[in-house]
Amino acid sequence: MTQRLQHLTATAEKKDSELAELRTAMENLRTSAIQGGISNGLVRQPSSDSVSSLSSACSLDKQDKKKKKGWLRSSFTKAFSRNAKVTKVPCQNEIEIERQQSPPPPAPTDAGQEVAELQKQLREKDLVLTDIRLEALSSAHQLESLKDTVMKMRSEMLSLKQNNERLQRMVTGSANLPTDLIDTRSTSSIDALSDIIPPDEAPPDVEQDGKRISISVYLGQPQTFERYYGEHYNFDGTSENATNEISIARTNIGASSTWAQLDNAVRRAFKQHVARLDPGGGLGLGSDAIASYKLGEAERKPDANPPDLLPVGYAIGRINTLHVVLQPVAALAFEALIPKGVAQRLVSLLAEHRRLVLCGAPGTGKTHLATRLAEFHAQSLGRDPAEAVATFNVDNKSSKELRQYLSHLSEQAAAGDHSVLPCVVVLDNLHKAGPLADALGSLPRNLPCLLGTMAQSACSATSLQLQHGFRWVLVAPHMEPARGLLGRVLRRRLASLELEEGHQPELAAILGWLPRVWQHLNAFLETHSSGDVAIGPRLFLSCPLELDSSRAWFADVWNYSLAPYLREAAREGLQLYGRRAPWTDPCQFILDTYPWPGAAPQGLTTITAKDVGLESDPSTSTENEGDPLLNMLMRLQEAANYSSPHSNDSDCNSLDSNIAHGSNIETESVS
Repeated sequence: MTQRLQHLTATAEKKDSELAELRTAMENLRTSAIQGGISNGLVRQPSSDSVSSLSSACSLDKQDKKKKKGWLRSSFTKAFSRNAKVTKVPCQNEIEIERQQSPPPPAPTDAGQEVAELQKQLREKDLVLTDIRLEALSSAHQLESLKDTVMKMRSEMLSLKQNNERLQRMVTGSANLPTDLIDTRSTSSIDALSDIIPPDEAPPDVEQDGKRISISVYLGQPQTFERYYGEHYNFDGTSENATNEISIARTNIGASSTWAQLDNAVRRAFKQHVARLDPGGGLGLGSDAIASYKLGEAERKPDANPPDLLPVGYAIGRINTLHVVLQPVAALAFEALIPKGVAQRLVSLLAEHRRLVLCGAPGTGKTHLATRLAEFHAQSLGRDPAEAVATFNVDNKSSKELRQYLSHLSEQAAAGDHSVLPCVVVLDNLHKAGPLADALGSLPRNLPCLLGTMAQSACSATSLQLQHGFRWVLVAPHMEPARGLLGRVLRRRLASLELEEGHQPELAAILGWLPRVWQHLNAFLETHSSGDVAIGPRLFLSCPLELDSSRAWFADVWNYSLAPYLREAAREGLQLYGRRAPWTDPCQFILDTYPWPGAAPQGLTTITAKDVGLESDPSTSTENEGDPLLNMLMRLQEAANYSSPHSNDSDCNSLDSNIAHGSNIETESVS
């Protein structure tokens, strides 16, 4: 590259010298042409004065030339004499002869052509010189870019060298450890390796200096974002009670940050946040879920051209938030924290059949999911959810009131008054309205979309589908969307806290332990009772994000809610199904895996076999187990004597009453 630059420089100097020679030759030609024109006298027509002077000169006598006075007198005399005409004629003839004998001036045609040719050559040389200079300039730019690439490669090589040395130290240190400690260090080593080794295609990052902004995800549909932004944000970017969004990360916008760098930062922040909410990837959300994002007055879409200014030109003043808007179904999945496939299925069922019932155990998130579905349907129709979604809670209302409410809606629809008619009606706790045939009656087809929730024990899928056209969806703790809801909600709360206050390892361990407790308790209920009495995640969602408060909260939840419910469910299961497995105290798992610092507490309520009615005498147990027929007859007798077994609805009521018994407990209603 250097030799090429030297050659181009020499060529440019040579062209400059040739141009100078051409200019010198042109100047010489111009000078010679001017001098030639001056030496050859111009042929002029004689004026009257010149003719008179010539005729006077011709009339002078040779002998009187030395006498000026005589010459002057004789000139006047001859001028006014008769012979003046005679003397004029030969002088004029001599002038004509002299004019005819003088050679014509040289024609400027040849010199002009030569000058034009030289000018043409000069222009060509100038063009060639310009091309050479442009090529030299581009070569210089290429050389600069190559230098930058070399510097980047050197820095990467230095980083790789440092990482290699760090890996060698780690390998050497792990080799010197005892064998029983190698397994405990493997997880941390893998995490360290993931931090050291960069990804295959590392996108360019934004500058570390510059203005720091927050990346927030809008919890709503894309068609409602502009109205939300206009209502909650002022012209200068300051927010007023903006609650329908969640902050997921922060990034810097420097003076030279490009839109491509900001795109990569937004996509990476969203993917990392989703991976933290659901490490198993059950949500099914990726960077393709992003529909657009807004920074100040600039709106960035994947397929659109970038705005006129750089990102720093829009992050001015008090604008410190970048809003990410998701695709419609992805927005529903992200807001409700349910898998995208489940959300798509529920949306399709509601849009196609217009009547849907969510059926499941208490506390599994049925009401929460029904509300989110209703809001999604209203926003997809361009309606405001606050006006287009109506909720009818059947807790304290009779079936007659429910029929009257549905009849009133039918009359409004028949009258054509759709402005005040909701587009979705949520019927919460339909199982408390008595028989569905009496509660619903004959539903007309002109009603809005109906979205109901019911307890699992009261579900009658065949009756709902045949008589009223409902589609039935099971929401169980062992399947999505309820199975992973607890962990995702707790991890979202922890992520928001750590974004403000930094890493919280002890609190992260506690929030990761609660889903394990929930699964263990449901396994206990399924073993000693049935899956119909499973516990939903609602009880654990209100865990305080502070060590001491969360410790006291869990003790109250266990002593006043969980332990009484488990004891009663196990006693009912023993009376209905008999003893099916060896008894294990569920509190023992709590004590063995207690995540709070310090010793396990002594005030947690235990549940023994005697508490649920199991005989502790091993001889009696052995005798009963030895005769299967007698054991079965005793179970049938116990079931017959058990007059009023608690239903799933009563379990829900007792559990809720136990929750209300603890004054320090605050539950977040998800179902």
